[in-house]
Amino acid sequence: MKTVITFEADSSVYTNSNLLTFSAPFRWLKKGWRDFRRATFHSLSYGTFFVAIGWLLVYVAQTNGGYFLPTLFMVMLLVGPALAFGLYDVSRELEHKHRPSFSHERKKVFSEMGHELMLSLMMTVIFMFIIILASLVTNILAMPWQAGVTAALPMSDTTFLVVAVVFAGLLFSVNSFALPMILDKDATAGTATTTSLNAVWKNKSVMALWALLVVALMAVGFATYLLAFFIIIPVLGYASWHAYRETIVIE
Repeated sequence: MKTVITFEADSSVYTNSNLLTFSAPFRWLKKGWRDFRRATFHSLSYGTFFVAIGWLLVYVAQTNGGYFLPTLFMVMLLVGPALAFGLYDVSRELEHKHRPSFSHERKKVFSEMGHELMLSLMMTVIFMFIIILASLVTNILAMPWQAGVTAALPMSDTTFLVVAVVFAGLLFSVNSFALPMILDKDATAGTATTTSLNAVWKNKSVMALWALLVVALMAVGFATYLLAFFIIIPVLGYASWHAYRETIVIE
């Protein structure tokens, strides 16, 4: 049977967001684990990609003193959404009682490539601001022979931490619902970003809990030398799709 993919024009997308309860993040993880079990092969395939990239980052950090890490992280911000798109499409297909296929996932990735790249570039710019600020304050980008250079922007550790958390929170807020919305409704990066920011702000307490759960699971992944990411990353990807479906209301 031939699969027909249809998309909704962004101009007709009007969004609102539901108010969430503190049980929501745990429900998303439960649904994410359910999707993992229903599409195990797809899940482990995507998990393998992310683990391989993670090991590459670790290798570069160990062999080059970490000087190329900012560049690799920016590459991840560009490549990661395409891989996450596949996970969202798996959950979307399961939701519609369709069998997931790499062919369908690939078509969705390429059909939304323009919006994906625009969103990725926006996240990359935010990440660059964090790196530039960190380099100005702590000289983390300085070469060994520049170790004596003083910080160009004097700032206390507390102030720097607050600024870094703000930027990290902005990245999280943009990334929470924007990509699933682009996948689901062919929304532009601007519409998806605005929707995501508004929804996170409206549910900031619940989304803060969700962020803590994500950080905790990521910590487990790092504690297992990234091996747990074979399971954690796909589950988080599926959970993010269900978070979008429960939060964003398309009218």
